Amino acid sequence: MTIHLRRLSALLLVGTMLLLSACTKYNFVETGLAQREYPGSMWAYFESHPYDWSMLVRISKRLGLQSTFEGSGTYGSQITCFGITNHSWRRYLLKQYADEVTNNGGDGEAEAQRLTDDQILGLLDQLDATKAKEFILNGIIPSEAIPLESFIPGRASTNSSNPIGTGGKTYTMASGKQLWIYSFRTAFNSVPGTGPEQLFLVSASTQVTSFVASHNIRTQTGIVHSLQYNFRPTDF
Repeated sequence: MTIHLRRLSALLLVGTMLLLSACTKYNFVETGLAQREYPGSMWAYFESHPYDWSMLVRISKRLGLQSTFEGSGTYGSQITCFGITNHSWRRYLLKQYADEVTNNGGDGEAEAQRLTDDQILGLLDQLDATKAKEFILNGIIPSEAIPLESFIPGRASTNSSNPIGTGGKTYTMASGKQLWIYSFRTAFNSVPGTGPEQLFLVSASTQVTSFVASHNIRTQTGIVHSLQYNFRPTDF
């Protein structure tokens, strides 16, 4: 009898552990609550993840913005960065190149598709410095490291002539541009307010709403929120 009870207790313990591990996996996959910690500066984080950030690193070096991400620049020792990934830079550069070729009578899309990675980096190096700096600084909140959970909840505008909805907060970015930023808990299984919390950024000047793909990448000099891959640098 004692042996059977011990076996039953062992089975219950294993079952409980499996259940808890399943819940942990569910929270990670479905709710997006996982927070990554990087034991270094934001600049070091960008350098260590070239798949997403090599273009931001490359152009920031040319513009002298490295200190901004190292916490020693004019925007404070802690910043919030809505980061533009390689995919967004690449799409922007290819679109600009295709438009230029088309305007000169060529097949812009075909020419753009033939560009090599080195040629695309060449386009990045030729990007106007003032414009490129504005793109990056548009996504930086100075002197504050703000996680997802600290942004004010809000609701999207239902007024087609005014993109600013209710709640949220308007932030002045490092470039001087103002963005209305709000969090919103989306639906899950068609039930409103039960899904993962998302972060939305709205530009009154362009009337474009963008959202964050990956939240709360914590570094020693601030927090990175990675913008969606189809974000365009001109959306702000």
